Order: sequence, then structure tokens, then C-alpha cells
Amino acid sequence: MTGSRDRKNEAKLPFDLRPMPLPADAPGDVRAWLVRIDLAAPLDDAAHAVLHASERARAARFLRHEDAARFAIVRAALRHVLAAETGADPAALILDAGANGRPALAPADAPDFNVSYSGAYGLIAVSHARRVGVDIEAARASFDWRELEASVLAQRDRHEIEAMSEAARGGAFFDCWTAKEAVLKAHGAGIGGGMVAMNGFSVLPRDGVRYAVGREAGAFAAISLGAPAGYAAALAWSV
Repeated sequence: MTGSRDRKNEAKLPFDLRPMPLPADAPGDVRAWLVRIDLAAPLDDAAHAVLHASERARAARFLRHEDAARFAIVRAALRHVLAAETGADPAALILDAGANGRPALAPADAPDFNVSYSGAYGLIAVSHARRVGVDIEAARASFDWRELEASVLAQRDRHEIEAMSEAARGGAFFDCWTAKEAVLKAHGAGIGGGMVAMNGFSVLPRDGVRYAVGREAGAFAAISLGAPAGYAAALAWSV
């Protein structure tokens, strides 16, 4: 957010919500925020008052409290971000789900947005000019990424990663995985909904951090973000 009005709004937010610096290659109309999630926060916290009754009911259906907290905190933070972007009351915003379940803000000319959360962090992206997608994943060192290699990596991705040192491969896999997840979320149709499978398109590094996505996956690009230690994150956008 920029300007005195946005800084004033941020100061009032009942969340640890911070603008996320984006690499220079990201479009200037795209903004992103990192949300630190208090996994022990009660669901009746005053910060959640902006949630719609259906959102509170959805949070209550989670079996684990930490899963409920992730959803409720990130959704409430999203409402505050969108309110700052549109000048609307965060509790009055209408969030609809499209044909493939991708959330959208009514009316149709409202900014596009996307969210992701994992572990103790959430990620929000907004643009008034294009479709956006984000993904954040807890990148545990103990995770055996090769279990997902066949379903995530295209042949060109695999060649890129295998050419790296053993120590670098796990991080490169998570960068690739989050980039592809972000592209799928920006696209909106998802796997089996007009989008090719994740291992059917490639995300190749360019200038160290930039990824180009071929037309076979739609006109999208993605870029890795500077996630907190132990996490990997990516932002995607329509081009």
C-alpha cells in the first residue's frame, strides 16, 4: 500500500500484515502482503469480526484449531487489504467463487486477488490490471521432494534441477513447485479444468529469479519471492 491513507489503515490492522517487497521484474500494478499467523489465536477474536457468517462457519468446521486459525486470519487480513484497495467496508465486501472455485470480488471491475497459506504464514496478492496467483509452502529440509518429482516437474525442469549441486536441488524444487502452483491459481481453471497438468509445462529460471511460462500453459509468468526462512513462495501474473 502506498500513501498516507494506506499507512494509516495498516497501523490499525489487528494482524501482523506487511507489504512484501517484489523483485524489479514484477509488474508495477501488482502488490503483495505477507501475513504472520498466530496459530493459537481464538476464533472469536475481535479481529475476525469482519468475516461473513459463512466464513466463520467454514473456520469452525476445521478439525484442527491451527487450520481454522490459518483460514480465519488470512481471510480477515484479505478483507482489510481489499477494503484499503477499494475504499469499502471490509465486512461488507462480497467474495464470490467462480465456476472453478476461484474467489473473486464483486463487482466484476474490482481488483483481482489471490491468497495462499502454509505453516505460520499467509500470502496475499492484488492487482487492478491483471490476474494474479500466489503460493507459499513450508520447505522442510526433511521433506523428500523426489516423492512429488514426477507429478510436478516437466522434463526441462528436471534437467535444470539435476544440473545443480545436491545441496541446491531441494530449494530449486520448492521454487519450481510454488511457481507452478501460483501459475495454476492465476489461471483459475486449475488441473483438469482447461489447464495442463503441473508436469506438462516448464518454469525455467531467467536472471536467477524470473520464470517464463510457455503459451501451452497460458500467457502467464511467475517469479520467486523472498519468503521467510524455511519457506518458499512465488507470485504469478497474466501477461
